[in-house]
Amino acid sequence: MIKLIASDLDGTIINGHGQCSPATVKTIAKLREEGIQFAICSGRPVSSVLPLVEGWGLKDVSDFIIGSNGGEVLETSTGRMVRAYTLDADLIKEIIDLYEPLGLIPTLYGEGDTLYIERITPTAEKMAKRVAMKLVQADIRSMTTKSEIKEMMVVEPENMEKVEAFYNDHQDFRYIGFKTAHDLFEFNHPLLAKDVGVRILGAKLHLDPEEMMAFGDTTNDVDMLKYVKYGIAMSNGTQDAKDVAYAIADSVDEDGFSKYLEKHLVHGEVI
Repeated sequence: MIKLIASDLDGTIINGHGQCSPATVKTIAKLREEGIQFAICSGRPVSSVLPLVEGWGLKDVSDFIIGSNGGEVLETSTGRMVRAYTLDADLIKEIIDLYEPLGLIPTLYGEGDTLYIERITPTAEKMAKRVAMKLVQADIRSMTTKSEIKEMMVVEPENMEKVEAFYNDHQDFRYIGFKTAHDLFEFNHPLLAKDVGVRILGAKLHLDPEEMMAFGDTTNDVDMLKYVKYGIAMSNGTQDAKDVAYAIADSVDEDGFSKYLEKHLVHGEVI
């Protein structure tokens, strides 16, 4: 029986217009009435997700928020936060220097909806609008003075394959890197992935992977989709996510999350 559903945000339950459909909110509320808890699982820090949940209609139906690709877990009813796995400040600067010749634009999350960025470009502005962040130009190297859960860089979409190839040729045991959107590439501690946040919740709630379902659409969702028994990839997602999925849901623009649950999950049982 499913007792916890975790879902990515962008491209999974949040569409390209930055909206969560009423059908999705209604489905989550219905499942919670049946005793199934719901967790947002995002690459964004918890601090940048919190100001947005009310506008999405998810404030009253989210039991947990997993942020920073699994590095933060917030219990919404108590405000208790757990954090895991960070990158040292000097290592972040080393990564920025290594990738600078490729034209990547380093960023640093501030409080709330603020995203500090080395330089502002049309691609960066589109990204910021999509994720509802306010860009502030700053010297990211000098601002990086403490360990951070991740380093996110803006990439021109046409250069993403080149960036991924460069990463594959320059892998380092101290960190992992991956595409999280068509214009974003991120670096994490090598042990950090979204499954970490789900595992933390599993331990807290005494749940096995067989009792959890997860939804996602891209590379940084792969470990989460693989960990739970029922990992559902969106049809609009990347091939690596689909390759590890238990099943494929319709696209985010077709309310795939809601439709899949309404069709395949009855009183906690997958049918």
